[in-house]
Amino acid sequence: MYEFLNRFVLFLFFKSLIESFNGSLKRIRNMANENNQTVARKFVQAIFNEGKFDEMKNFVTPDIVYHGLDEVKGLEAFQKWVAEDRKAFPDMNVTVVDAFGEQDKVAMNWTLKGTFAKEFLGFPPSHEKFETKGVEIFHFQNGKIKEAWTIFDNLTPALQLNLVVLVQPEPAK
Repeated sequence: MYEFLNRFVLFLFFKSLIESFNGSLKRIRNMANENNQTVARKFVQAIFNEGKFDEMKNFVTPDIVYHGLDEVKGLEAFQKWVAEDRKAFPDMNVTVVDAFGEQDKVAMNWTLKGTFAKEFLGFPPSHEKFETKGVEIFHFQNGKIKEAWTIFDNLTPALQLNLVVLVQPEPAK
């Protein structure tokens, strides 16, 4: 009987230890996830909204890969790419509607507004305002963005900025 009680007490001790460890691990993961969301929001604010390109190294890894309309690889190429967008749309503003994440990924729903003020991709500025919506998925490594995927409605701003015109087909005769 004494041996049974010893084993039972030992079992309860290890069970409690494992549950405590699992709870701590879950809290650490939640803290890392919340930190990644904070980093993602600060990244959008500093880089896209404020154009603080010198701070980009604080948010992304040197070998960042950005998947959008183009695939951009590396910190310098990414800085140049964002700078070209901010030059054409100097009042660019991204509003984060919602963000959530798990482990090393953060998803963000956003709205982008701006004015087409300077030449962009060979198109002269129209000085028209635009608005679009999109989703960003960030992959984090050691608290920095290593890779990002952007999906957004690019037809609506193209129409709003008079870059494309929809043509109605002629009725068949």
